Amino acid sequence: MNRLAIALLLLVLPGLAMAERLRVDVLIFLNPPSAVERATPPRHPDSEGAFALDDLRGLAYKGIALLPENSSTLAVEWAALKASRIYTPLLRLSWLQQSPPEERGAALRIYQPGGDGISGLGGWLRLHGGLYPALTADLEYLQPGIDRQAQGLRLQQRRRLGMDTLHYLDSTRIGMLVRVSTAL
Repeated sequence: MNRLAIALLLLVLPGLAMAERLRVDVLIFLNPPSAVERATPPRHPDSEGAFALDDLRGLAYKGIALLPENSSTLAVEWAALKASRIYTPLLRLSWLQQSPPEERGAALRIYQPGGDGISGLGGWLRLHGGLYPALTADLEYLQPGIDRQAQGLRLQQRRRLGMDTLHYLDSTRIGMLVRVSTAL
């Protein structure tokens, strides 16, 4: 009987070790305008299949739990962005995710309107698992252009992330700070 129990335990333990929960903290902001900024007609990132941030049941089904904004581990960085005269903070987001899949896991749909009827942030973020976590981002910031026609600025990246390390991802105009850590 003891051998059977030990054999079952040896089969189950690796699965339990892989079933870790990760905490993800993200800040999205606008970098200062630059001379090389190239806005394009809006292309709207394909967020089909991504879960809206207010779809708490769908997120929970995928092992994702959103955390209150004020619980972010990037509170100091957020305060610095808000106090800055050259950066524009757009979104602060934190979540817990159970055992992210290696590929094609659940994506979070991002939508943050700018208030003027034209500008705003849209797109999605996805955390992948595997040996090292990775974040894939497809974001677009719309801004008014000539004749108040919307122009898009895009950030599309996939980055492997070291645990408990602050990472900076950016495009010409959109910046993002990300930290992934093991949740207690």
